[in-house]
Amino acid sequence: MKRGESHMFEKEEKNLSELKKMYENLPFPEDKIDEAILTGFKKAKEMPEVIVKTRRKKWLFSGLIAAVFIIGFLTSIRVSPVFASYVSSIPGMEKLVELISDNKGLMLAVENEYIQEINTAQEKNGLKVTFDSVIADEKGMVIFQTIEAKKKQEKFYVNDLKLESADGTELELGSYSYGAHKPHGELRTKEMATMDFFFEEPLKTKEFTLTFTVETNDYEEDFRFLFTLEKPLKATKTIEMNKTILIEGQKITIKNIKIYPLRVAVHVVMDPENSKKIFTFEDIRLVDENGEAWTKIANGFTASQLNDNEHILYLQSYYFKEPKELYLVMNKLQAVDQEDAYVKVDIENEKIINQPKGNKLTDLKVENGRISFILSTEKEFNHSLFVSMRDANGKEIDRSSFYWTGDNNGKREIGVEFPSGKYSNPLELKLSSFPEWIEGNIKIKVK
Repeated sequence: MKRGESHMFEKEEKNLSELKKMYENLPFPEDKIDEAILTGFKKAKEMPEVIVKTRRKKWLFSGLIAAVFIIGFLTSIRVSPVFASYVSSIPGMEKLVELISDNKGLMLAVENEYIQEINTAQEKNGLKVTFDSVIADEKGMVIFQTIEAKKKQEKFYVNDLKLESADGTELELGSYSYGAHKPHGELRTKEMATMDFFFEEPLKTKEFTLTFTVETNDYEEDFRFLFTLEKPLKATKTIEMNKTILIEGQKITIKNIKIYPLRVAVHVVMDPENSKKIFTFEDIRLVDENGEAWTKIANGFTASQLNDNEHILYLQSYYFKEPKELYLVMNKLQAVDQEDAYVKVDIENEKIINQPKGNKLTDLKVENGRISFILSTEKEFNHSLFVSMRDANGKEIDRSSFYWTGDNNGKREIGVEFPSGKYSNPLELKLSSFPEWIEGNIKIKVK
């Protein structure tokens, strides 16, 4: 950029510099990562309990759509002329920066012009949706959109979200999520959001159809967008690892690391002979020679499970920044004893037969197709505990939703709703998380 053009981006540089200072004042997530992640859920705690339940049930019914509160622990934002140019040239980019400011990979993708502006709008009966832009790679896509209503609304729900190939070829969608810029409950006329898609197989098409329904307090309309990816998809980079580590006697093999523009995928395999069931890698991260870390993705997909012992963990991407040295670091894993990887309940006598040590689950209630507990923890714990349930005969029970309420002095109600019917007693609820951990000090050289 020529010297005389630098004044063009003074406003953008100032805004980004202020944002950078804000994040620099936050503690580095090396030992505070859990606390930082959980702050994003504090808004939910402040809402009336019944609202939290109702919304959670609604999101689950609408198909794996999760409203995510934006939180930030980005340690640095480099304000470059290229990035400032993008901020000034694309409508609404300042708000887009806020939307992705907790994800270094997306910020780097924008800075390196790996974002495609769409800027197509549709308006129906008081609702306007603008398809702002998109970032895509071989296995994922992030769509940025803006929803506007003619009068202030409390809720902006996106339901029945579907992404398909324009020629009708089915896309192998692994999962998807919807993330809002502002927390639900605040009266507003506009909401910026992201639609995050993950594909089971690499994309073979560049033309797509996106359909969804927008529901607010006063409006409900269907929208359909056709769009084409114009930019070539960056090739995936793979680092073969095949290294086994040991944390409190538990063997874990790091098979490989795949680097995409949108995320880094770490393939881990737990030894089936391990004495503990590992649920979550709480603070796994990549750290370069300068101590800069690429942590777990806060708003979006954090992991996928290939089977009970094989997971893919997703971190922020360093695709557009090549470190000289790189290390995979982990210290804390969520885990329970294998024999306690489920909760067994006697629904006739309202009694807990089995649960992980510590008896953190109490006050079992069974009524009107709902099983509920009180979970007591020393620190706030924002995870859904259960992934599935079955009766004593091994019959899988369809559940309408798992739910949990806001934390109240270390206690919260959690539970599951399921259809009425006859079930063989007792019931078994398979755990997907629990407030028990193992710790170590693992640092593996990646490059």
